[in-house]
Amino acid sequence: MRIDILQHVDFEGPAVIKDWVDQNHHHMVIHRLDQGVSLPHLSELNFLIVLGGPMSANDQGPAWLEHERLLIKQVIEKGVPVLGICLGAQQIAKALGATIFKGKDREAGWFPVTSTDLREEMIVFHWHQDQFELPKGAELLYSSAVCPNQGFRYHRHVLALQFHFESNATSIKALVDKDSAFLDGSPYTQSAEQILQRPIPTTNKARLFIWLDQLSKYA
Repeated sequence: MRIDILQHVDFEGPAVIKDWVDQNHHHMVIHRLDQGVSLPHLSELNFLIVLGGPMSANDQGPAWLEHERLLIKQVIEKGVPVLGICLGAQQIAKALGATIFKGKDREAGWFPVTSTDLREEMIVFHWHQDQFELPKGAELLYSSAVCPNQGFRYHRHVLALQFHFESNATSIKALVDKDSAFLDGSPYTQSAEQILQRPIPTTNKARLFIWLDQLSKYA
């Protein structure tokens, strides 16, 4: 199966998503929108993944931000599975009519989220300040005190995650190196040293693979 990935900056790539793609013998096509690559056509899509980035879904430019949201809306309406991470999750929420807003606190580093169905707490990687309201008809999946809406599912084939299950050591190092100014010492931002020394929980990759397996059933 072909997996189309919309990437917005060089330092936020697919990371362990590539492991899942390779493990399942799928074919990954990355569209670098920041480099002027065109969006894929709706008719080409079997499974769409929208990655993160330092821009806001509320920004007026670049033009591809709005075009991407339109594609996401079309993908959702067609029933094609879509996963959004961080900015990608905010783009999904906005495409579904929800408001994106700047939270009181930045959140960067390793902090807990709680699974609303299993009541299970997980330590996951964060790098954001913008948050999304829960779209009408969406099911809240993950929450935290800092950011009540950390993830949702919509009509079974749409998953939006504000945090980063997909992170590996390489992707975290790239983010810390390229966007270190985001670590401003505020209450929910850790230092670069704290972030890089924290072992990545193996449960994060395992949980992401479960979600990807579930979404792929709708392709």
